[in-house]
This record gives sequence, C-alpha cells and structure tokens, in this order.
Amino acid sequence: MQRNLKLYQLYSVLFSSMCWLPVFAIYIAGKVGLEGLLLLEALYYISVVIMEVPSGYLSDRLGRKPVLAISALGFSLAAILFMLGDSFIPFAIAQFLTAVGYSFNSGSDISLHYDSLHELGEEERFGPLEAIAERNRFMAGGLAAVLGGLVGVLDLRLAYLLTALANVANIFVILALREPKLHEGRESFGAALRYCAGRLRIPALAWLAGFFVLMTVLNHIPYEFYQPWLRLLALDGLYPERFTPLASGLLLGSSMLLGSWFAANSIRLRDRIGIGSALLTACAMQTIVIGVMGLWLHVAIVGVILLRSVPRGIMMPAFNAAVAPRVDQQHRATYMSVMSLGGRLAFSLTLVALSFFAGEAQDWASLSRLLVIGAGIGVAGLLSLLATVQRARLELGGQG
Repeated sequence: MQRNLKLYQLYSVLFSSMCWLPVFAIYIAGKVGLEGLLLLEALYYISVVIMEVPSGYLSDRLGRKPVLAISALGFSLAAILFMLGDSFIPFAIAQFLTAVGYSFNSGSDISLHYDSLHELGEEERFGPLEAIAERNRFMAGGLAAVLGGLVGVLDLRLAYLLTALANVANIFVILALREPKLHEGRESFGAALRYCAGRLRIPALAWLAGFFVLMTVLNHIPYEFYQPWLRLLALDGLYPERFTPLASGLLLGSSMLLGSWFAANSIRLRDRIGIGSALLTACAMQTIVIGVMGLWLHVAIVGVILLRSVPRGIMMPAFNAAVAPRVDQQHRATYMSVMSLGGRLAFSLTLVALSFFAGEAQDWASLSRLLVIGAGIGVAGLLSLLATVQRARLELGGQG
C-alpha cells in the first residue's frame, strides 16, 4: 500500500499528460468541419453519460485496477485513431474510446487512493496527499499543453502521438499497483444507486453535490470558449493565425501551472478559512473569469484567463477530502461517478441552451453573448450556494 501511494502520484501525472488538449478543436474541425466537430462532441458526451455510473459500479465490484487499466487503454487507442484517422467514422470511434478513458477513470482513481490509505490506517493523510496529486496533475497537464502546442505548429498529429505514449506508459504503472481489499458484499446495481441517492439526504453531501455540478459547468465554459476567443485575437492581427495552436498551448499550460500552486496549498486554505468559504471562493473566482472574458476582447484579458484553472485547484482536494470519508468503500467509486455524471449532464444541457443564443456568425458579439450568459449562470448558482451553506453545516471560518 505504501508503494501504491507513490505509484498513484505517477499515475496522476501520466493521466494528465494530454498533449492534444490545445489542438483538438483545430485538428478535428480541419478534418471534418465545424458541424462534424459538434457531432463528435455530442457523441462523446452521450457515451460518457451511458458509461459513467456503470464504470463506477464495476470499480466497486471488480476492483480499481482493471477499471483504471481499461481507462488508460481507451485513451491510448483513441489517440492512435485520431492520429491515423482522416474521416468522421474513425474519429467517432476515437471519441467513444475517449469517453471510455474519462468515465472509467472517474471516481476509481480517488477511491484507490483513499482505499490504500484506509488499509494503512492513515486516512487523515488523504487531504494533503490529494492536494499534492492535484498539484502534479496541473503541472503535468500544463507542461503537456505547452508541448502539444509546440509540436502542433509542426504537425497537429504529433500531439496525439505524445498522448498515446503517455497512456501506454500508464498501463504499466497500473499493472504495478496492488489492489486494495474489496468489500465482500455483492450488491446489485439498483441497490448501489439507491444508496447513493440516500446519501444526498445528508445536508452536507447534498450541498457538495450541488456545488460540484455547478462548478463542472463553470470550469468547462472558459475551456470551451478560450480557443475561439484566441482566434478572434489572431484575426485582429495580434499574431499570425497559424500560431493559434502554440498560443492555445501556452495559455492552457500557463493557467494549469498556476493552478498547480493553488492545488498544493488548497488544504492549507481550507483549514484557514473553512471548507465552505474555500469552495465559495472558487465558485466566485470562476464566475468573474467568465464574465471578464465576455465583456472584453483585449490582450490584457489573457492575464485573467490565466486564472481559469485556479478555482479547480482550490476546490478538488478539499472537495474529495470532504466526500470520500462520508461514503463507504463499496459505494465510493459509484457515488463519485454519479456526481460526475450530474456535472456532465448539466454542462451538456448548458451547451444545448447556449446554442439557441449563439447565432450563425462566429464573431465577437456572439461569443460575448454566450460568455455573459455563462457568467449569469455562475452568479445565480453562487447565490444559491450562499443561501444554503449554513444549512449544510459546512464551516465558513475555521478548520474544514
């Protein structure tokens, strides 16, 4: 189990080494057009919705290792298909495999970490160690984004090649892990879902679930729209349009490296101001980032976009440390997957709603309108969380 703790940190680094992130929209739209890109994104979200909760249930029943191995294998095959494909069908298969990668990782990685510490009798170390893991995820993701942007200037396919290599290496890391002892019960899928629904009757867990769903939406909005935002800067003559992958990689990488510092210090912040205050701060910060992006198209706003990863860095270690001990081992991955599913469904519905306000022109007026609406969602959600945090009995001014 002590070895698991070290391997988990390495797993987190390799899992986050997605070099294709700063170029995927440019690459896919260049092959199958904007309409094809939107259809492929829709296929991805549908696939995640289908697999998210069953994959968590499989993790609770069969073990963390096989589910995590399927995740890494899915990412590896997806990256290879994207690299070699040139039409909609291979890209559709690759999107399905990408959904396998994300859904089979969701909840299982956190559960393996907590289970390993539980077997050692060191659960109190989970928060600080998860903060280190989140810092490492951000640093690895930031460096991978910069690297992906650099090689993308030469050939966009190279970013997918590097992603495939990282995930193949991760398969060997997973094989070296030791499976923590599983609960011997063999509960049905329906019974597991009823347990998860029952947990939401606990005020603290209900508030945390609502917070997570809202933040899934808010954290994705800047990510989905920062590439079009940068493209509009390029069209204004700030830099040649062919260097958009590099600009995207540098911005994404820099924001994640900044987020890594806040992730490393997130538990310290939680202990100082209380978990409720820490999570509300993250929500307010992301809402401000979205609002500023929607109000101004100017190179100075790049400094604000750099903050987009900070809220996630603040929230995830504290959030995981709050949820994991409140859910028993045999349901932990399923419960995490249910929350992830809720967040993804909420964001999918948000995208559908925003599409009615997008308009046909890919200009600043359309992009600004969408971002301002996104900020409005953040304000409404933040006010709801503020109104209910005391009822959830989550501390606002002290030890979290």
